[in-house]
Amino acid sequence: MRIVALVYLLCLGLTRVGLGQPGAPAGPVRDLAFYLTQAQQNSPLSRDVQNQGRAIQLETERLRAFYTKAQGTLVANYTAVPVLSLDNGHPALRYSVDANSTKYVGYDVALSNGALYQGYAQLTQPLFNQKRFEAFAQQAQGLTLSQQNLSRLSLHDLEKLVGDQYILCRQDLDQLTYIRELLDILDRQRLLVRKLVEASLLKQSDYALLSIEVETQQLFLNTYRTAYHRDLLDLNVLCGLGDTTEVQLAPPNLPLRQRGPAGLSNFVQRYRLDSLTLAANQQVFELRYRPVVNAFANGGLEAVSFADIPQRFGVSAGLSFSMFLFDGHQRQLSRDRTNVLLETTRAYRQNFAIVNPVRQERLLYELRALEQRQRLAREQIASYRQVLDSYKREVIAGQLSVVNYVQVLKNYAVATRDLVLLENNRLLLINAYNYWTW
Repeated sequence: MRIVALVYLLCLGLTRVGLGQPGAPAGPVRDLAFYLTQAQQNSPLSRDVQNQGRAIQLETERLRAFYTKAQGTLVANYTAVPVLSLDNGHPALRYSVDANSTKYVGYDVALSNGALYQGYAQLTQPLFNQKRFEAFAQQAQGLTLSQQNLSRLSLHDLEKLVGDQYILCRQDLDQLTYIRELLDILDRQRLLVRKLVEASLLKQSDYALLSIEVETQQLFLNTYRTAYHRDLLDLNVLCGLGDTTEVQLAPPNLPLRQRGPAGLSNFVQRYRLDSLTLAANQQVFELRYRPVVNAFANGGLEAVSFADIPQRFGVSAGLSFSMFLFDGHQRQLSRDRTNVLLETTRAYRQNFAIVNPVRQERLLYELRALEQRQRLAREQIASYRQVLDSYKREVIAGQLSVVNYVQVLKNYAVATRDLVLLENNRLLLINAYNYWTW
């Protein structure tokens, strides 16, 4: 009667405990939104996007000043042109000779004037340069927008990397959870077997077998705990966090993004900006064939003799004009080159518009298939739980060996692990789909 009562009390206690999961370790809880926000705020790419916007404003103002505003310059020159004079048959080095003299060796004084003294201030005002300024400003803006777009693409890539790493950390946590559940089941079962061994209802080898299985699962527990700590630190590195505290991660909330027209995808923005940049570059090249007109005025000194300097201060003003006439058909060659590059950009854009919907549909198909496998896996795990409850009673009644019970428990562990991996893959598929649906 004492043995029957013992078995009854043990079964009652195990029934009350059940197969519930143990609570998660205490600690701060963070979610995916927190890490995505930190990654964007701490990444230099975010600052780069902001600074590029400010930089283009400053560059536009610089170009406006360069092409439309007057420029003042100071000019100073001194040129000495010595000659070897042969007058009177006596060679002598002189800084200047009479303009009518022909007996000297050196530069022709009619061209050099012997010396040059210059010092003046000049004001130059570009004329009719508004179109030139607009073309260069558009070119600079196009280059800046392309750079900003590349930074946004990199931030979008970072968002996917953070999502994938977060999902990996959650996989480690889920694996820790089911290992702790197995250990909880094994510990309670080992307690039962030990009591039954002490009551000579089961063999000592049954207890040893359960102890070995507990040690095996303890090894898995340590492995997953180390993996979680490592992957969590990698997540902090991706997000620019200097925190080494081990925290708990909430299950990620990853709804599928609504799919829009392929032509409005942010990925296509790159090709549009490339086309605009090519057109702006061609427009800038075309400017070299427009007339360049400048007005100038200066005042100061210009003399060819040192003794005349006090009387050689004056002013001058005028217009300068230049224009290309012929350069070997470079204009047409540049246009042809731009058209070729534009055709390449259009080809990339068309290719993306064709293949991206196919890529999205493939991810959705895999997602539907995986969710079906998850449903079957949950049903399988529920069946294993029922079998374990039944086997537990049969082991206590001596109708089943502990070996069979442990084998079913191992199968249950494999099924639970597979369900964790299926959930991890489902989240990765959603993250990939959301990446391409942008």
